[in-house]
Amino acid sequence: MIDYFEPRFHDYLDEVSPVIWGGAQYSSGQAFKDHAPKDYQSNLTIWLQEQQEEARARVSDMLANCGCLPRFNRLAERHIEHQILPFVGAGMSKPSGFPMWGTFLIELARNDALVLTRVKQAIAQGKFTDAAQIIADDFDENMLAEQIENYFASNVFTPQGPVRLIPELFRLGCVTTNFDHVLEKVYEDSKEPFQAVFSGVNIIDAPREAASGSNVLFKVHGSATSRVGRVLTTDEYNGAYGNQKTVPGTLNYLISNRSLLFLGCSLTTDRTITALQEIKAMNGAAGLRHYAFLADPGQTNRTAIHQELQQAEIHPIWYPVHDHETDHDSWLEDLLFALDGGPL
Repeated sequence: MIDYFEPRFHDYLDEVSPVIWGGAQYSSGQAFKDHAPKDYQSNLTIWLQEQQEEARARVSDMLANCGCLPRFNRLAERHIEHQILPFVGAGMSKPSGFPMWGTFLIELARNDALVLTRVKQAIAQGKFTDAAQIIADDFDENMLAEQIENYFASNVFTPQGPVRLIPELFRLGCVTTNFDHVLEKVYEDSKEPFQAVFSGVNIIDAPREAASGSNVLFKVHGSATSRVGRVLTTDEYNGAYGNQKTVPGTLNYLISNRSLLFLGCSLTTDRTITALQEIKAMNGAAGLRHYAFLADPGQTNRTAIHQELQQAEIHPIWYPVHDHETDHDSWLEDLLFALDGGPL
Protein backbone atom coordinates (compact mmCIF):
# COMPACT_ATOMS: atom_id res chain seq x y z
CA MET A 1 0.00 0.00 0.00
CA ILE A 2 2.91 2.36 0.71
CA ASP A 3 3.94 2.90 -2.92
CA TYR A 4 0.35 3.74 -3.86
CA PHE A 5 -0.34 6.21 -1.06
CA GLU A 6 3.11 7.69 -0.34
CA PRO A 7 2.76 10.54 -2.90
CA ARG A 8 -0.39 11.66 -1.03
CA PHE A 9 1.52 11.59 2.23
CA HIS A 10 4.05 13.96 0.64
CA ASP A 11 1.20 16.21 -0.51
CA TYR A 12 -0.17 16.17 3.03
CA LEU A 13 3.23 17.13 4.49
CA ASP A 14 3.67 19.88 1.91
CA GLU A 15 0.32 21.36 2.95
CA VAL A 16 0.88 21.26 6.70
CA SER A 17 4.62 22.00 6.90
CA PRO A 18 6.30 23.15 3.67
CA VAL A 19 10.08 23.52 3.74
CA ILE A 20 11.30 27.04 2.98
CA TRP A 21 15.03 27.44 2.27
CA GLY A 22 16.64 30.52 0.81
CA GLY A 23 13.24 31.89 -0.12
CA ALA A 24 12.33 28.79 -2.14
CA GLN A 25 9.83 26.11 -1.17
CA TYR A 26 10.86 22.45 -1.28
CA SER A 27 9.02 19.18 -0.82
CA SER A 28 8.89 18.60 2.91
CA GLY A 29 8.00 14.96 2.32
CA GLN A 30 11.20 14.24 0.42
CA ALA A 31 13.29 16.31 2.87
CA PHE A 32 11.75 14.39 5.80
CA LYS A 33 12.42 11.05 4.06
CA ASP A 34 16.03 11.93 3.20
CA HIS A 35 17.13 13.43 6.52
CA ALA A 36 15.04 11.59 9.15
CA PRO A 37 14.14 8.24 7.53
CA LYS A 38 13.14 6.45 10.75
CA ASP A 39 10.84 9.25 11.89
CA TYR A 40 9.52 9.55 8.34
CA GLN A 41 8.64 5.85 8.21
CA SER A 42 6.94 5.97 11.59
CA ASN A 43 4.84 8.98 10.60
CA LEU A 44 4.00 7.43 7.23
CA THR A 45 2.78 4.23 8.93
CA ILE A 46 0.56 6.16 11.34
CA TRP A 47 -0.82 8.34 8.53
CA LEU A 48 -1.54 5.29 6.37
CA GLN A 49 -3.40 3.61 9.23
CA GLU A 50 -5.49 6.74 9.68
CA GLN A 51 -6.26 6.85 5.96
CA GLN A 52 -7.37 3.22 6.03
CA GLU A 53 -9.64 3.81 9.00
CA GLU A 54 -11.20 6.79 7.22
CA ALA A 55 -11.73 4.69 4.08
CA ARG A 56 -13.28 1.87 6.13
CA ALA A 57 -15.65 4.35 7.80
CA ARG A 58 -16.74 5.73 4.40
CA VAL A 59 -17.24 2.23 3.02
CA SER A 60 -19.11 1.06 6.12
CA ASP A 61 -21.58 3.94 5.93
CA MET A 62 -22.03 3.57 2.19
CA LEU A 63 -22.60 -0.20 2.33
CA ALA A 64 -25.00 0.09 5.24
CA ASN A 65 -27.09 2.52 3.19
CA CYS A 66 -27.42 0.10 0.26
CA GLY A 67 -27.74 -3.07 2.36
CA CYS A 68 -24.44 -4.62 1.25
CA LEU A 69 -22.44 -4.51 4.49
CA PRO A 70 -23.01 -8.17 5.49
CA ARG A 71 -22.10 -9.27 1.95
CA PHE A 72 -18.88 -7.24 2.04
CA ASN A 73 -17.96 -8.76 5.39
CA ARG A 74 -18.45 -12.26 4.03
CA LEU A 75 -16.21 -11.34 1.10
CA ALA A 76 -13.61 -10.03 3.57
CA GLU A 77 -13.72 -13.29 5.50
CA ARG A 78 -13.17 -15.26 2.29
CA HIS A 79 -10.29 -12.93 1.44
CA ILE A 80 -8.58 -13.60 4.78
CA GLU A 81 -8.81 -17.30 3.93
CA HIS A 82 -7.11 -16.62 0.53
CA GLN A 83 -10.24 -17.85 -1.23
CA ILE A 84 -10.81 -14.87 -3.54
CA LEU A 85 -9.63 -14.69 -7.16
CA PRO A 86 -9.90 -11.23 -8.79
CA PHE A 87 -11.55 -11.05 -12.21
CA VAL A 88 -10.35 -7.79 -13.77
CA GLY A 89 -12.25 -5.93 -16.50
CA ALA A 90 -11.54 -2.98 -18.78
CA GLY A 91 -12.63 -0.42 -16.20
CA MET A 92 -9.48 -1.12 -14.19
CA SER A 93 -7.25 -0.33 -17.18
CA LYS A 94 -8.97 2.90 -18.18
CA PRO A 95 -7.03 5.16 -15.73
CA SER A 96 -3.78 3.89 -17.32
CA GLY A 97 -4.87 5.27 -20.69
CA PHE A 98 -6.50 2.24 -22.33
CA PRO A 99 -9.93 2.63 -23.95
CA MET A 100 -13.12 0.94 -22.89
CA TRP A 101 -14.46 -1.57 -25.43
CA GLY A 102 -17.23 0.67 -26.76
CA THR A 103 -14.86 3.59 -27.32
CA PHE A 104 -12.35 1.33 -29.06
CA LEU A 105 -14.91 -0.20 -31.43
CA ILE A 106 -16.36 3.19 -32.35
CA GLU A 107 -12.88 4.46 -33.15
CA LEU A 108 -12.28 1.53 -35.50
CA ALA A 109 -15.57 2.12 -37.33
CA ARG A 110 -15.26 5.89 -37.59
CA ASN A 111 -14.05 5.96 -41.22
CA ASP A 112 -17.15 4.18 -42.59
CA ALA A 113 -20.43 5.94 -41.83
CA LEU A 114 -22.63 2.89 -42.44
CA VAL A 115 -20.46 0.59 -40.33
CA LEU A 116 -20.26 3.25 -37.62
CA THR A 117 -24.05 3.46 -37.44
CA ARG A 118 -24.42 -0.30 -37.14
CA VAL A 119 -21.65 -0.51 -34.55
CA LYS A 120 -23.22 2.23 -32.42
CA GLN A 121 -26.60 0.48 -32.59
CA ALA A 122 -25.07 -2.79 -31.43
CA ILE A 123 -23.22 -1.08 -28.58
CA ALA A 124 -26.38 0.76 -27.49
CA GLN A 125 -28.02 -2.67 -27.13
CA GLY A 126 -25.06 -3.96 -25.12
CA LYS A 127 -24.00 -6.28 -27.96
CA PHE A 128 -20.28 -5.55 -27.99
CA THR A 129 -19.34 -8.84 -29.63
CA ASP A 130 -21.78 -8.16 -32.47
CA ALA A 131 -20.26 -4.70 -32.89
CA ALA A 132 -16.81 -6.27 -33.15
CA GLN A 133 -18.15 -8.83 -35.63
CA ILE A 134 -19.54 -6.05 -37.84
CA ILE A 135 -16.06 -4.52 -37.99
CA ALA A 136 -14.36 -7.86 -38.59
CA ASP A 137 -16.78 -8.71 -41.43
CA ASP A 138 -16.35 -5.35 -43.13
CA PHE A 139 -12.65 -4.75 -42.60
CA ASP A 140 -9.56 -6.83 -43.30
CA GLU A 141 -8.73 -9.23 -40.45
CA ASN A 142 -5.11 -8.15 -40.51
CA MET A 143 -6.21 -4.53 -40.02
CA LEU A 144 -8.31 -5.51 -37.02
CA ALA A 145 -5.41 -7.39 -35.44
CA GLU A 146 -3.09 -4.47 -36.15
CA GLN A 147 -5.46 -1.98 -34.53
CA ILE A 148 -5.91 -4.17 -31.45
CA GLU A 149 -2.14 -4.24 -31.12
CA ASN A 150 -1.91 -0.46 -31.64
CA TYR A 151 -4.41 0.29 -28.91
CA PHE A 152 -3.63 -2.37 -26.31
CA ALA A 153 -0.13 -3.82 -26.75
CA SER A 154 1.89 -0.87 -25.42
CA ASN A 155 4.35 -1.46 -22.62
CA VAL A 156 5.28 2.23 -22.43
CA PHE A 157 2.84 3.54 -19.85
CA THR A 158 2.62 4.17 -16.13
CA PRO A 159 -0.13 2.20 -14.37
CA GLN A 160 -2.64 4.47 -12.69
CA GLY A 161 -5.65 4.06 -10.46
CA PRO A 162 -6.85 1.37 -8.04
CA VAL A 163 -5.56 -1.45 -10.26
CA ARG A 164 -2.24 -0.78 -8.51
CA LEU A 165 -3.79 -2.03 -5.25
CA ILE A 166 -4.62 -5.47 -6.65
CA PRO A 167 -1.14 -6.99 -6.07
CA GLU A 168 -1.31 -5.79 -2.46
CA LEU A 169 -4.39 -7.93 -1.82
CA PHE A 170 -4.18 -10.82 -4.27
CA ARG A 171 -0.98 -12.81 -4.79
CA LEU A 172 -2.38 -16.16 -5.86
CA GLY A 173 -3.40 -15.34 -9.40
CA CYS A 174 -5.70 -13.11 -11.45
CA VAL A 175 -8.20 -13.57 -14.25
CA THR A 176 -8.82 -10.93 -16.90
CA THR A 177 -10.64 -10.45 -20.18
CA ASN A 178 -8.37 -7.50 -21.05
CA PHE A 179 -5.88 -7.58 -23.93
CA ASP A 180 -3.49 -5.05 -22.38
CA HIS A 181 -0.46 -5.56 -20.11
CA VAL A 182 -1.61 -3.48 -17.15
CA LEU A 183 -1.80 -6.39 -14.71
CA GLU A 184 1.59 -7.74 -15.76
CA LYS A 185 3.10 -4.30 -15.17
CA VAL A 186 1.53 -3.60 -11.78
CA TYR A 187 2.57 -7.01 -10.47
CA GLU A 188 6.12 -6.47 -11.73
CA ASP A 189 6.19 -3.03 -10.12
CA SER A 190 5.07 -4.55 -6.81
CA LYS A 191 7.93 -7.10 -6.97
CA GLU A 192 5.39 -9.93 -7.27
CA PRO A 193 5.59 -10.82 -10.99
CA PHE A 194 3.36 -13.55 -12.36
CA GLN A 195 5.06 -16.91 -12.51
CA ALA A 196 3.22 -17.67 -15.75
CA VAL A 197 0.77 -15.98 -18.11
CA PHE A 198 -1.76 -18.11 -19.97
CA SER A 199 -3.69 -16.61 -22.87
CA GLY A 200 -5.37 -17.71 -26.06
CA VAL A 201 -4.90 -21.37 -26.92
CA ASN A 202 -2.50 -21.80 -23.99
CA ILE A 203 -5.42 -21.35 -21.59
CA ILE A 204 -6.04 -25.08 -21.96
CA ASP A 205 -2.82 -25.71 -20.02
CA ALA A 206 -3.72 -23.29 -17.24
CA PRO A 207 -5.37 -25.68 -14.73
CA ARG A 208 -2.21 -27.72 -14.23
CA GLU A 209 -0.30 -24.58 -13.22
CA ALA A 210 -3.15 -23.21 -11.15
CA ALA A 211 -3.31 -26.36 -9.07
CA SER A 212 -0.06 -25.43 -7.32
CA GLY A 213 -1.52 -22.16 -6.01
CA SER A 214 1.01 -20.13 -7.97
CA ASN A 215 0.70 -16.46 -8.84
CA VAL A 216 -0.57 -16.97 -12.40
CA LEU A 217 -2.41 -14.66 -14.81
CA PHE A 218 -5.24 -16.09 -16.90
CA LYS A 219 -5.99 -13.89 -19.94
CA VAL A 220 -9.11 -15.75 -20.96
CA HIS A 221 -9.75 -13.63 -24.06
CA GLY A 222 -6.18 -13.64 -25.31
CA SER A 223 -3.56 -10.93 -25.70
CA ALA A 224 -3.18 -7.87 -27.91
CA THR A 225 0.01 -9.24 -29.42
CA SER A 226 -1.53 -12.38 -30.93
CA ARG A 227 -4.70 -13.03 -32.89
CA VAL A 228 -4.41 -16.75 -32.05
CA GLY A 229 -6.99 -17.59 -29.41
CA ARG A 230 -8.27 -14.01 -29.33
CA VAL A 231 -11.88 -13.55 -28.18
CA LEU A 232 -13.55 -10.33 -29.36
CA THR A 233 -16.04 -10.97 -32.17
CA THR A 234 -19.19 -13.08 -32.03
CA ASP A 235 -17.53 -15.86 -34.05
CA GLU A 236 -14.55 -15.87 -31.70
CA TYR A 237 -16.80 -15.97 -28.64
CA ASN A 238 -18.75 -18.91 -30.09
CA GLY A 239 -15.51 -20.77 -30.66
CA ALA A 240 -14.05 -20.06 -27.21
CA TYR A 241 -17.22 -20.53 -25.17
CA GLY A 242 -18.64 -23.43 -27.13
CA ASN A 243 -15.82 -25.73 -26.11
CA GLN A 244 -15.62 -26.92 -22.52
CA LYS A 245 -11.88 -27.37 -22.90
CA THR A 246 -11.32 -23.63 -23.32
CA VAL A 247 -12.93 -20.72 -21.45
CA PRO A 248 -15.85 -22.45 -19.65
CA GLY A 249 -13.66 -25.41 -18.72
CA THR A 250 -10.97 -23.14 -17.34
CA LEU A 251 -13.48 -21.04 -15.39
CA ASN A 252 -15.08 -24.15 -13.93
CA TYR A 253 -11.71 -25.33 -12.69
CA LEU A 254 -10.67 -21.95 -11.30
CA ILE A 255 -13.85 -21.55 -9.24
CA SER A 256 -13.81 -25.07 -7.85
CA ASN A 257 -12.40 -23.76 -4.55
CA ARG A 258 -12.20 -19.96 -4.90
CA SER A 259 -14.76 -17.20 -5.31
CA LEU A 260 -14.37 -14.60 -8.05
CA LEU A 261 -14.37 -10.88 -7.29
CA PHE A 262 -15.27 -8.85 -10.40
CA LEU A 263 -13.47 -5.50 -10.62
CA GLY A 264 -13.98 -2.98 -13.41
CA CYS A 265 -16.57 -5.18 -15.13
CA SER A 266 -20.01 -3.92 -16.11
CA LEU A 267 -21.55 -7.43 -16.11
CA THR A 268 -24.41 -6.35 -18.35
CA THR A 269 -24.33 -8.63 -21.39
CA ASP A 270 -21.27 -10.82 -21.12
CA ARG A 271 -20.61 -14.34 -22.39
CA THR A 272 -18.47 -14.93 -19.31
CA ILE A 273 -21.61 -14.50 -17.21
CA THR A 274 -23.47 -16.95 -19.44
CA ALA A 275 -20.66 -19.46 -18.91
CA LEU A 276 -20.92 -19.00 -15.14
CA GLN A 277 -24.69 -19.48 -15.33
CA GLU A 278 -24.11 -22.80 -17.12
CA ILE A 279 -21.51 -23.79 -14.54
CA LYS A 280 -23.94 -23.01 -11.72
CA ALA A 281 -26.61 -25.11 -13.43
CA MET A 282 -24.14 -28.02 -13.57
CA ASN A 283 -22.83 -27.61 -10.00
CA GLY A 284 -26.14 -26.77 -8.35
CA ALA A 285 -26.01 -25.77 -4.69
CA ALA A 286 -22.44 -27.05 -4.39
CA GLY A 287 -20.99 -24.07 -6.26
CA LEU A 288 -19.30 -21.15 -4.52
CA ARG A 289 -20.66 -17.62 -4.40
CA HIS A 290 -18.93 -14.85 -6.35
CA TYR A 291 -18.86 -11.09 -5.75
CA ALA A 292 -18.68 -7.91 -7.81
CA PHE A 293 -18.01 -4.26 -7.02
CA LEU A 294 -20.62 -2.56 -9.23
CA ALA A 295 -21.95 0.94 -9.80
CA ASP A 296 -25.28 1.32 -8.00
CA PRO A 297 -28.13 1.34 -10.56
CA GLY A 298 -30.49 2.85 -7.99
CA GLN A 299 -32.77 1.29 -5.42
CA THR A 300 -35.53 0.45 -7.92
CA ASN A 301 -33.16 -1.51 -10.17
CA ARG A 302 -30.98 -3.34 -7.64
CA THR A 303 -33.26 -6.32 -7.09
CA ALA A 304 -33.82 -7.06 -10.78
CA ILE A 305 -30.09 -6.88 -11.60
CA HIS A 306 -29.17 -8.99 -8.57
CA GLN A 307 -31.73 -11.62 -9.54
CA GLU A 308 -30.15 -11.84 -13.00
CA LEU A 309 -26.60 -11.97 -11.67
CA GLN A 310 -27.37 -14.59 -9.05
CA GLN A 311 -28.19 -17.02 -11.86
CA ALA A 312 -24.40 -16.99 -12.28
CA GLU A 313 -23.99 -16.97 -8.46
CA ILE A 314 -22.63 -13.40 -8.59
CA HIS A 315 -23.65 -11.08 -5.76
CA PRO A 316 -23.14 -7.31 -6.19
CA ILE A 317 -21.62 -4.90 -3.72
CA TRP A 318 -22.95 -1.55 -4.89
CA TYR A 319 -21.17 1.80 -4.79
CA PRO A 320 -22.71 5.17 -5.78
CA VAL A 321 -21.68 6.95 -8.98
CA HIS A 322 -22.58 10.60 -9.46
CA ASP A 323 -19.47 11.61 -11.41
CA HIS A 324 -18.38 8.92 -13.88
CA GLU A 325 -14.91 10.44 -14.21
CA THR A 326 -14.05 10.18 -10.52
CA ASP A 327 -16.48 8.07 -8.49
CA HIS A 328 -15.62 4.67 -9.98
CA ASP A 329 -11.93 4.95 -9.13
CA SER A 330 -12.56 6.65 -5.80
CA TRP A 331 -14.94 3.98 -4.52
CA LEU A 332 -12.96 1.05 -5.94
CA GLU A 333 -9.92 2.42 -4.13
CA ASP A 334 -11.85 2.72 -0.88
CA LEU A 335 -13.41 -0.73 -1.23
CA LEU A 336 -10.05 -2.42 -1.86
CA PHE A 337 -8.35 -0.42 0.91
CA ALA A 338 -11.16 -1.38 3.28
CA LEU A 339 -11.04 -5.02 2.19
CA ASP A 340 -7.36 -5.13 3.09
CA GLY A 341 -8.32 -4.40 6.68
CA GLY A 342 -10.77 -7.30 7.01
CA PRO A 343 -14.48 -7.29 7.91
CA LEU A 344 -16.05 -3.98 8.96
